[in-house]
Amino acid sequence: MKIGTVAVLSPGDMGHAVGRALARNGLNIVTSLEGRSERTKGLAESAGFSNLGSLPAVMAEADLVLSVMPPSAAVGMAQSVASAMREANRTPLFADCNAISPSTTSRIGAVISECGASFVDAGIIGPPPGKGKQSTRFYVSGPQAEALAAIDCDGISVRQMGPEIGRASAIKMCYAAITKGSWTLYAAALTTAEIMGLTDLYLKELESSRPHVGDEMRRMVPRLPVDARRWIGEMEEIAATLGGAGLPRGFHEGAAELFRLLDKTPIAAETRETIDPARTLEQALAIYAETVGRSKSLGVDAGATLVAQPLTADAFAPFGDVIAIGQGEPGTRDAFAAAMDNKRSDAQLNVSVSRAKETPVPLQVKWMERHPYSGQTFVPLDISRYLMLVAPSTPNGAPNLGKLQAFIAGPDQGINYRAGVWHHPFTALDRPSECLVLRFDDGSEADTEWFEVADGPTVGIEAGF
Repeated sequence: MKIGTVAVLSPGDMGHAVGRALARNGLNIVTSLEGRSERTKGLAESAGFSNLGSLPAVMAEADLVLSVMPPSAAVGMAQSVASAMREANRTPLFADCNAISPSTTSRIGAVISECGASFVDAGIIGPPPGKGKQSTRFYVSGPQAEALAAIDCDGISVRQMGPEIGRASAIKMCYAAITKGSWTLYAAALTTAEIMGLTDLYLKELESSRPHVGDEMRRMVPRLPVDARRWIGEMEEIAATLGGAGLPRGFHEGAAELFRLLDKTPIAAETRETIDPARTLEQALAIYAETVGRSKSLGVDAGATLVAQPLTADAFAPFGDVIAIGQGEPGTRDAFAAAMDNKRSDAQLNVSVSRAKETPVPLQVKWMERHPYSGQTFVPLDISRYLMLVAPSTPNGAPNLGKLQAFIAGPDQGINYRAGVWHHPFTALDRPSECLVLRFDDGSEADTEWFEVADGPTVGIEAGF
């Protein structure tokens, strides 16, 4: 199989460097930048990518598609690519290069195979091409894996692992279990020492008895928040891999929790280009300890109970609007454009149908979310009742859980959340439900912010309501 044009989806930190290396070695590199952030667009331009616009246009030109995404986006990207292949009536070779478990790899392989395309399992080990002393290693497996010899070049070493799907993903998981898993353990131990006032003594002991560990701590721990959000999913995939082998999952489930904590720090807003290179380990640990303290202070006692109230327009007004359904006079119209604000010129309206399972109550609050740049509208399609939890923001931007409010809406009530309102993920009561959801997205991580609630309250419903 001759490979001349390679599509890289998407040209982020790793993807754009892979594309640059392949372009320098004579391959034509293309992508689709629909819905991508300005940063990703800039990386693609700097690496010389050709933006073909839509995914079907990419499928029409590419001989090989490399999926290089955060783990949480891997399945969705495969589904989008399969749909684009059908629309383009063309099936280039597809290689999933994401940090995912063998079971997730098999799921993606089935999605790609169903549309008639060949699938390669790939695992990337090492920093992006040009960033490390060694070439970036692409471990590949599957019946068509030998075709990826075409991308073996200066900066990229392709290593064949045979025809069995899952082997390449497994070696990536085992490798990252040690590297990123160790870094999170370092960060957890160091932050504990910082909270207990032991940092200086602890570091001196490590630098005396285990200097190689102390050196790696200083090099890696201050940088972890920059990648924390996308590494949460990777730790969960590693946990699934270990669990599938009959080993404890808890090591890396804990690492995922640590990354969620680091993602709440101010450092997480930086990028690999803008991170402060002068920040010391000690300075980073002070920030981590402060974040732990802030999270604890925002927590509500696990024994606390909040009783949900019926949804009314007046009570919900600080957070958005209530949409009355089936109650207006014929020939009239209610407009809610003010709540559906869009604070980014490059964001597009995302219209989706959300299908939620029934959630039993009482419910303990574990997560809150918000959409900083867009309002969000929910319109019931097939629903009984649903529960909403909303909270204002504290001065530092976190949800003020001390002022958490709970409402119950019926099938004749839709809602608009205003941009930036902290709310609980959609929660259907009584039975599975379906609703129409509208939001302005640009496809970046900035579309949604998440906040993990420590020891959150329990929300109940009064009997007979």
